[in-house]
Amino acid sequence: MQKNIKAQEKNLEVYEYIFTRDETAEAEDVAIKEVANRVEIPGFRKGRAPKHLLRLRYPETIKSEMLEVLWQKVTEKIENDEELLLPPILEDFDMDENGARLVLQIHKKPEIVTKPFEEFELKRLDKPSILAGYVEKRLKELQEFHAILEPKDGPADYEDMVRVKMTVTMNGKTVMNQKVNEYVLYKEDDRPIVTEVIGKRAGDVVEFDRDFGKDKVYHYKIEIEQVNKRKLLDISDELAKAVGSEYETLQQLKDALEKEGSELYERDMKEFLRNQVIDILANESQLLISERTVTELVERAFEKIKQDSQEYEKLLKDHENDPEKLREALRNYYVTDFKRNLSIEKVAKENSLVVTDEEVEAQSQDLAVAWGISVDRAKSILKSRQDISNDVRWELLKRKVADLVLQKAKIVDVTPDELNKGGEKDEDK
Repeated sequence: MQKNIKAQEKNLEVYEYIFTRDETAEAEDVAIKEVANRVEIPGFRKGRAPKHLLRLRYPETIKSEMLEVLWQKVTEKIENDEELLLPPILEDFDMDENGARLVLQIHKKPEIVTKPFEEFELKRLDKPSILAGYVEKRLKELQEFHAILEPKDGPADYEDMVRVKMTVTMNGKTVMNQKVNEYVLYKEDDRPIVTEVIGKRAGDVVEFDRDFGKDKVYHYKIEIEQVNKRKLLDISDELAKAVGSEYETLQQLKDALEKEGSELYERDMKEFLRNQVIDILANESQLLISERTVTELVERAFEKIKQDSQEYEKLLKDHENDPEKLREALRNYYVTDFKRNLSIEKVAKENSLVVTDEEVEAQSQDLAVAWGISVDRAKSILKSRQDISNDVRWELLKRKVADLVLQKAKIVDVTPDELNKGGEKDEDK
């Protein structure tokens, strides 16, 4: 078997495989045996019919079987030697008395070129401005939480707190039965549960319907038990003392809130920077992939989607009922996904970053909290579910890659307004 390269475009290689007369004859012998064992010819036992008779009666079947034999010989070697993105694709096949010829498209896993980490510029939110905003927000939340309630005989108004007994039914079936709840009537809240209660008094009953579509119409019955006027404490020493006995002054409360905010800032900003790294790493990398490969992936995905008519109609509707726009969305998905995953894999490989089994198991504590189960149960799931274990391993690898890049990238402190303006500019591009 002779192998000739006919074309090469990034990850796509087109090879021509030439088989000699003897190799083709061997393939024919195997093909004829396969056909002979499947067909019945009068006067001959199955599998015992002469070759010349089988050639006369089943020429196309034998040719098809010969292709299968030669195909297996070629593709087994390819799959052993190459890291493929797609199975080999037959582009051409012919044979004559001198031998046979196969032309295959080989779509390899594409390579990716990453930029030096020193060229990355990451934006970190300025800590003083974040802490100032955090302390101000928390003080207002505490002011709301520690509001003084005074029973009110008059009608409910915005900023009042009401206690209600709520019953919800749908199609005559009770979904919620006289559930007691308290909530504040904020002016910016335009839900009927607020707007319909404004102007009502304790003892009044409010009823209304809400249509959520798909024949889901809920009937609400709200019995108003109590209306309370809220008095907010001034943000002063008075509020600090109301929050807890450990605070005597507003400054002490502010200091505690600033410490709390600082801890949250360090945790959240680390994750914020990591996410930036992964995005920039993908966006700034060059994906060496053939357009023919992308087209092949898109068409395969498109045809698979079409097999589910409901899913196809839904996705088509999401893309203005234009199949080409759906194809373009699939194309963007593949390119983006490849750039993200391959860039992470490349950085990890080049820097010998690996995730150990012990590191995966150490995530059991966090998973147990997230899943609402015991740590031992979380460990058991990680051991028995390879898919979940792989997801955890991948997230840990992403974190290691991001932390490596963070050591070398340039980090610029910006205010929230500057960050938002930068985002708007990126969207304009």
